[in-house]
Amino acid sequence: MLTFWQDIRYGARMLVRQLGFTVIAVITLALGIGANTAIFSVVHGVLLRPLPFRDSERLVLVWNKGAEAAGGDRTPLAVADLLDWREQNHTFESVAAFQPGLFNYRGEVPEQVRGLGVTSNFLTVLGVGVRLGRAFESSDEQVGAPRVVLISDRFWSTRFNSDPQVVGRTINLSGVSTTIVGVMPGSFSFPSRETDLWRAMQLEPPTRRGPYFLSGLGRLKADVTIDQARADTRGIEPRFHNGENFNFNVQAINDFLVGDVSAALIALLIAVTLVLLIAAVNVANLSLVHAASRFKEISIRVALGASRARIVKRLLTESLLLAIAGGALGTLLALWGVSLLLKFAPANLPRMEEIRIDPWVLGWTAFITILTGIVFGLAPALQGSRLNLNEALRDGARTTDGAGGRRSRNALIVIELALAVMLLSGAGLLLKSLWRLQNVDLGINPDRVLTMQVALRGQRYEDPAQVKDFSERLIQQTKSIPGVRLVALTNSLPPDETEFSSDFNIEGRSAPTNAEPQIAYFTRVSPDYFQALGIPVRSGRAFSGADSDAAPRVTLINDTLRRRFFPNEDPVGRRINFGREGEPDWHQIVGVVGDVKYNGLAEDIQPAIYQPVAQQASWGISLILKTDIADPLSLTPAIRGELRKIDPDLPLTQVSTMDQRISVAMAQPRFRTSLIALFAAVALLLACVGIYGVVSYSVSQRTHEIGIRMALGAQQGDMLRMVIKQTLVFAAAGVTLGLSASLALTGFMSTLLFGVAPNDPPTFVLTAAVLALTALLAAYLPARRAAKVDPLVALRYE
Repeated sequence: MLTFWQDIRYGARMLVRQLGFTVIAVITLALGIGANTAIFSVVHGVLLRPLPFRDSERLVLVWNKGAEAAGGDRTPLAVADLLDWREQNHTFESVAAFQPGLFNYRGEVPEQVRGLGVTSNFLTVLGVGVRLGRAFESSDEQVGAPRVVLISDRFWSTRFNSDPQVVGRTINLSGVSTTIVGVMPGSFSFPSRETDLWRAMQLEPPTRRGPYFLSGLGRLKADVTIDQARADTRGIEPRFHNGENFNFNVQAINDFLVGDVSAALIALLIAVTLVLLIAAVNVANLSLVHAASRFKEISIRVALGASRARIVKRLLTESLLLAIAGGALGTLLALWGVSLLLKFAPANLPRMEEIRIDPWVLGWTAFITILTGIVFGLAPALQGSRLNLNEALRDGARTTDGAGGRRSRNALIVIELALAVMLLSGAGLLLKSLWRLQNVDLGINPDRVLTMQVALRGQRYEDPAQVKDFSERLIQQTKSIPGVRLVALTNSLPPDETEFSSDFNIEGRSAPTNAEPQIAYFTRVSPDYFQALGIPVRSGRAFSGADSDAAPRVTLINDTLRRRFFPNEDPVGRRINFGREGEPDWHQIVGVVGDVKYNGLAEDIQPAIYQPVAQQASWGISLILKTDIADPLSLTPAIRGELRKIDPDLPLTQVSTMDQRISVAMAQPRFRTSLIALFAAVALLLACVGIYGVVSYSVSQRTHEIGIRMALGAQQGDMLRMVIKQTLVFAAAGVTLGLSASLALTGFMSTLLFGVAPNDPPTFVLTAAVLALTALLAAYLPARRAAKVDPLVALRYE
């Protein structure tokens, strides 16, 4: 123990004495450790921290699954699906369902609140209780029962000042008198922290298979696997059987909540780990140089009887002191970095409220700090303890670390370059993917388009005729605003918002046995919708004012539906049935329009069916204005004024330009790409500094040799080429090693990429070129200094 404290005191004195080396090493380590700690805090909060549900590993989400269905593997369930699943499953302990929605809340001012419609056993399935009041009861789900709602802790504090008497109060929710029966705990935020209300759904008994609007929530029985649950659902016999079979998609709740970002967070953690390794390699190289400068000191200690283990222990102690100092500074940087990450993170990053520096994160920081100290300190310690004592103490011997030290430094440079290549190639793939995503064809022209939403709820809008009347008045009054060219209404908005999907049948075709149901997005639009968004009409015609409620029912389909269901024929003139068995509801296809992305920028376009709002009322309205002015948002006050003239109780929400909507949809890929690109830039800088330091030290050690060469006739150009050639050999080895590792590891990034293969050749070629150029630039200044050495001075250099 005494020698341990002696080593610490001596190591601290040596680090203070070599202040320049110490400062550079600590800052380098702090960057790596700080970045690692900050990203690990995000990974821990989002991916590793347990979910606040009882036995959360048994909770799953359930949807319909099918290539022919709008929504793909996450096609919503119908009420009939839910009832059949409840009655016939053998692997679920309990089954619930929910539907995301927006509610109009009439407080001091009209506002729109995000919430869920849920079945009465929703909280029981999740295994959570209320903070105040009661949970839902089975009677709350009965059609005609008084409407009841649970509110979030945030809603309780901001709207009711955390009043403990809030239970039993009645609020106006979407025009319906609704009683607050409970307050949820502050930690509950399913499915996201923006959710403030959970209202008990009252589901009408189904008369047909569709429509599809529910997400299923199930709790597996003990010892039942997800694969067993999937197999079990395939045996369910549907009550409305039209030849289709059940094919449910069952997904763990953790994958549902964070699945879309888990791969991105793991990629970020790998990126910062590479940065930390590069920082450790850099400091290891600095330590090798530092150990070489202490050649005489170590030689004397060995001559006085110090063992090799004693020398290694002392040098490792200094490395650990450096790492601890870097870890302390890195933790401070991480505290700042986490607050910065939370500030610039996309709003839809799940479980953001769980991200913080806690004891688990500090434990991780301590672990990587000690490990880093050992990693970068071991090679210099072993190299510094390996001495030829006779040569070391010979009078006049130069301070050198010999061939072994040179090989160690060169090997570390190769490793550093390989790590930089791995990080840079990943960043290159993500940058190219982001560029492709930014240039994806949405099927619309977003220029000077303003969008906003209005939800029609309550007694004033129970009758579809009232909804249609409101829609016509809103179009007419907003169209009169100066600067507005076209006005349209819809229940869906690109690039990622749809209201519902449903099944359909084509006249003259019977559904094949055991086939997946034919499901499409149902989008209701006003006549100017396609012109306002620049959606082309491929064949037939668009809707017009003549397609009124009294006119024959008509519909438009998108290109995807035409290719999938009418591959070898013209669909215009054909009829589609949306009705239930025995009560057909025929609509004639009058045109085919271009594809539009309604389910995400990176997702495949799904079949879509368009209906006129004059024939099919929509209670959830998105207002679209094509304007002639550069700043469409400046029209917002005028639009609010027109809405107040029609109904002063309706809130106008989610006002944004179409360009802003697209930017929000890009937020997550842009955020992760920016972070990895930043880490790649840091890695490139560290690699450049590392190469420069090693080449500079190598040149200083070879000054005597260079003098001899120049005295024997070598020219400055020869010296310049000699140093640069040696550096490029190391660069070639590092790039080759790094590209090989990158090709092996980048496959897992495929889920993060759009339109780019994980082994994209142009990206890897560009990465190799960038690293080679970086190595060349880093070596140029030392090489130029070597070429200008005065032979007389060099020959006297010891």
